[in-house]
Amino acid sequence: MIMTEIPRIYFANPMSLVKEDFDLTLMSKYDIFFRRIVEFVLEHLEGRQESDLLATIVDNNGAEYDMHLPEEGFIKSLEKANTYFLKIEEYETCSLIKEMIKKYEA
Repeated sequence: MIMTEIPRIYFANPMSLVKEDFDLTLMSKYDIFFRRIVEFVLEHLEGRQESDLLATIVDNNGAEYDMHLPEEGFIKSLEKANTYFLKIEEYETCSLIKEMIKKYEA
């Protein structure tokens, strides 16, 4: 099985962020995070992803927090990723995301 390297995303203090701030921070700064969601779900669809570990968040003290994405969260995560890719006008990725969502809704 070929697995993509799990990204490490750095925040000054991720535990102090409320959910809305965390989402906005990811939306504004972390292109890699949304690309990772698409890649992660695609690997799952292709049978190449067995773990639910999406990314590792690292704070300014070096503490690490694993971020997991279970299958029941795929559609919602893909929808958030789609919002990002629409915003940056990356329509080919949006089309891929729509196809992936259709497979999970079926």
